[in-house]
Amino acid sequence: MLKSLEYLCLHCIHAFRGERTISAIYHLFKGKKSSQTIQDGNLFSVSFLFGILPDLTRPQLEKIIILLEKEKFIIADSNNYYSITSTGEKVLAKGREEYPFSQYLNGWLYKGKAEIFWKRYSLLIQTLSNLQKEKTDFLPIQYEESIQHTVKNMVLNQGISKQQFAGLLYDETYRILKKVPEHQAYIFVAQLSGHLHAGLTVRQISKKLRLDETWVKVEFQSVLHFFLQVMVSEALLFPIINRLCNDIINRPNITSTTQKSLYFLKQGYTLQEIAAIRKLKESTIEDHIVELALNVQDFSLSPYIDEENMQLIQHAVSELKTNQLKRIKDYLGDAKISYFQIRLVLSKMGDRHEPRASIKK
Repeated sequence: MLKSLEYLCLHCIHAFRGERTISAIYHLFKGKKSSQTIQDGNLFSVSFLFGILPDLTRPQLEKIIILLEKEKFIIADSNNYYSITSTGEKVLAKGREEYPFSQYLNGWLYKGKAEIFWKRYSLLIQTLSNLQKEKTDFLPIQYEESIQHTVKNMVLNQGISKQQFAGLLYDETYRILKKVPEHQAYIFVAQLSGHLHAGLTVRQISKKLRLDETWVKVEFQSVLHFFLQVMVSEALLFPIINRLCNDIINRPNITSTTQKSLYFLKQGYTLQEIAAIRKLKESTIEDHIVELALNVQDFSLSPYIDEENMQLIQHAVSELKTNQLKRIKDYLGDAKISYFQIRLVLSKMGDRHEPRASIKK
């Protein structure tokens, strides 16, 4: 039987269509916020898997790739770009039935935010459980000062009893978990700790549900992402849980260094001027521009490319059915179009070969 990590790798290799090495998979699963990984997520419609396995090691991934290659599910070319074989296609089809992705799994949108939410929520549950037993000297499961500060403020500034507060939190949680599959709700609840009670580990949950550990982690991320999506659309119905995450939900999904470049762009500085001010390579600022094009819905490309060249690039992509920059550049021939401009246009086109929504949604 195909294991979930094997399935995830096959899914990505299929999505990359022979245009990426296994490094692209590794950086995607780890959630590396590089311009290449961010753009790959959009180009190949795999951004929902961004950062879902932050603890994955390179040797673990390489072991899976060797196994898939040995089974003749995948094959590498001279550039170490992997493609899926016809045998691999059949196995992948079965894998889709065994490991269906939750529609609310969105690693790119919620990576980091989900982690903060879980730390706050799990500490709040532990705190309320102990306070109801009049225990104040328990060992907190979360040590980060910012997490403890948020929870402490919530507990001290409610204006209702701890019992009432706990009851309202239970009600909100119950109403949200009723909307997800039962096994996902169990994965979420089973990891919570309380008074004289330690939450289960992923391995323990894996054994109880007879799911492999990787898929338990993926399903856990799915339910966390669902909580955050509910807070985006129905925050007024869940005031307590919303207080746990309303400050993180609307944080921009761009890296801190790109935010700095955006500040200078808004001041009217050119790309070259920003590079000089920040003492960075011009190509690094170009990476920032591409990241902004990917994540800022109304970001205009007109300062960097005219309409005629934009159409030339779009035509090349449609004809070649590829996202490989060199192939597109070669196809364009003598046209004075840079790799940077090609990347910009690709960022707005997204993946035209797969129906799944890209990170622009």
